[in-house]
Amino acid sequence: MGLWKGAWYLAKHELAKDRWKSLFTLFFIGYLLLFTVSLINDGFEGENGSFGNWSLDFIYLSILPVLGFVVNKTMMRSWKENSYTRKIAQWRTLPISSKQIALGRIIQFTIVLFAAQLVFFLLQFLIAREMGVDISTGNFVLYGISWFGYSLTMGIGYVYWETGHSGKTYFFFNIIYLVLLLVISISLSLLDIGNIVAGSLHAIENGSWWLPIVTVTASVITAILGVKRIENRLDKRTYRA
Repeated sequence: MGLWKGAWYLAKHELAKDRWKSLFTLFFIGYLLLFTVSLINDGFEGENGSFGNWSLDFIYLSILPVLGFVVNKTMMRSWKENSYTRKIAQWRTLPISSKQIALGRIIQFTIVLFAAQLVFFLLQFLIAREMGVDISTGNFVLYGISWFGYSLTMGIGYVYWETGHSGKTYFFFNIIYLVLLLVISISLSLLDIGNIVAGSLHAIENGSWWLPIVTVTASVITAILGVKRIENRLDKRTYRA
């Protein structure tokens, strides 16, 4: 079985298995919009205070990349049962290469992330327009693409730790990563540098059309490097549960 054929088979298998579980992501998107819509709209209008600025940045930086993950038994049992390791160990007994596993996982993540963020940004745009925020459709599309590129780039890092390490190591990586993003968000606010979320939209409105090109290009490069890094990690790691 060829590389892409095998990777696509794995991606389709996982997507089909998690079909109804994706509804949780839709509920989470609704919950996220419900509690952040005022922050988002105030940010676009430049009316957020320091709390609104750093909290909105932290939500975007930390949560948008994880929209590419489906909440399922494997995720929920990662700490206790080392479920990702068990799954990959089972796959390694089949005629499936490490590169196919790496590529298939990134394909699955990309598809889920794209679908989730399409819903998220579409609803956000409609709500913002309904509340009177003056945003052009074209600029908002570029804004959404920019954040998709960021999310894919950072999410591939999550995939690397998810597939290449034990459940406990993956958990501690997530904690460290969240603390780091929190420190960055608060520091930007304290230094009065500005709000990343609103700043990215305003930059596009002011002619920075290259921003989505940069983030998407970074995500493509990260995906290529990520497949290689994950492949190497899968070949070298142990699979003791």
